[in-house]
Parts: sequence; structure tokens; C-alpha cells
Amino acid sequence: MYFVRQRRAVCRGALSLKIIAPRKKFIVLGFIFSSALLFAAAQERPLWFGENAGDSIAFRFVTRFELSEMIPDRNYLHTVSARRVPVHPTREKSSAVAKAFAQDVQNVVLSNPKLKESLGGENTQSSTEYRWRVTHPGKDVLYLKPAKKEIFLPDRNRIFSFYARGAGRAHQVYAIFRGPNQVRQEIFVCSLDFKGWKRFEVVIPPYLRLRNPQHYNRFELFFEGLKIQSFFRDPAGTSVFNFAAMIIMADTSDKNIPGAAMPDDL
Repeated sequence: MYFVRQRRAVCRGALSLKIIAPRKKFIVLGFIFSSALLFAAAQERPLWFGENAGDSIAFRFVTRFELSEMIPDRNYLHTVSARRVPVHPTREKSSAVAKAFAQDVQNVVLSNPKLKESLGGENTQSSTEYRWRVTHPGKDVLYLKPAKKEIFLPDRNRIFSFYARGAGRAHQVYAIFRGPNQVRQEIFVCSLDFKGWKRFEVVIPPYLRLRNPQHYNRFELFFEGLKIQSFFRDPAGTSVFNFAAMIIMADTSDKNIPGAAMPDDL
């Protein structure tokens, strides 16, 4: 059958074009239409997979990357500097990232109304800018760690959002978490190979959502900082990037069980 069709195409080219061309056109149009639907679905996906602050869902700031909260490891101070600058997602008035940040802040306030006053002003108008001098791409690594100690995150933490302003270099950002069983995990967040602000949403692996039997069987998770790995194909030089906030969504349904609520400082 294949050879017969080929022979007809040679002898009666016009007829074969009339039959085959519409089919190809239909296939191409169908592919474009399906791709458009997939792109629209990806664009319309709600933040936090549709979850909002409520009785069993809490949103918390892990850090706003203020220099009093997150600082570069002192072993790298000869290659990196940090400062607060008036650059922030909220200043991107026509950007979707500004709307996303406002929604995240609203969820945080709904979870803890006491933070409403402290979330205005300087905290939502500036971010921390890092200038990192990379001399050996692919080998140089930068760590940003909590200023005092690792940050304790109670409850069953499921997802976190991360706001970054790209450097135009393919540095890879990892969030370092530790569970109560001392298992440490570097979770890939993003690559900084872009310009402007972006929001990233990352799921925390289930094996990090564990209880500590030595602390009244409560859920525990610790944030130990960020790791920025330079990319071996990037040229050596100074990279400039900003971090604005990391917000985490936690399942607090256990606290609705009578007698299950426990102080977080145990």
C-alpha cells in the first residue's frame, strides 16, 4: 500500500497534494491549539495549588533575607558583599510577581494578624542585594546562613515560595533543610539565569515532614540556609542578584485535635 501511494503521488501530484495537505494542516493546527491550552492551564494554575490560609493551613515567613536574619558565611566575605536596596517585587507595579507577593503577604497576615503592621513600609519596599565575585566557575560556592542559628519551622511543612531577582548567570540556588532525624537535604529552587523578579514554588519532600519522638512527637523542620552553586560554563566575574522573601505553607490540622497543641519552644 505504501508503494502504491508513492506511485500515485508521482503520477498525479496535484491530486495527492489536495488530499495530503489538508491533513497536515489539520495536524499542525491541532498541535498549536493543544499547546495553547496547556500553556493557558499552566498560566492559570493558582498559587499554593489553590490552598488559602485557614484553620488547618498556615503561612509563615521563613525569612525576608534582612541582613540581621540571613548573612553570607564569613568564609566567603572576601568575595561577596550584601546591602539593602530599594528594589522589591512590590515595586513592579505592572508585574504578576507583585500581585503574587501581595497574595502571599495576605495569607501570612491571615495566619498571624499581629504581623499586619510590621509587613508594611521598609520591609516590603527593599530587598537584600548580593554582589558575588566568582573566580572559578563551577567550583565556587556561596552559602547564606541564618545570622543566629537554624530557623525552626513547626507543623507539617508542605510547600515554600521563593522570590529572587536574577543575575543573568546560571548560578543554581538550593535551600538546605534538616529533619528531626538529622537528614539534611539540599532542595533545588531555581537557576539565576534570568533578569528581573520571579516567584518560585517548591514542594518539600515527604521524608522531611517527620515527627520527633523526643519532643512530644511534634513535627519538626529546620531551615539551615541557602547554597548558591556557580555554573561551570559561566564566565568569571561579579554577579548581582537579590532575594526578597521565603514563605512556607504548613499543615496545622493536628492542632485541631483536642490536647494535641504543644508549645513550639519545647
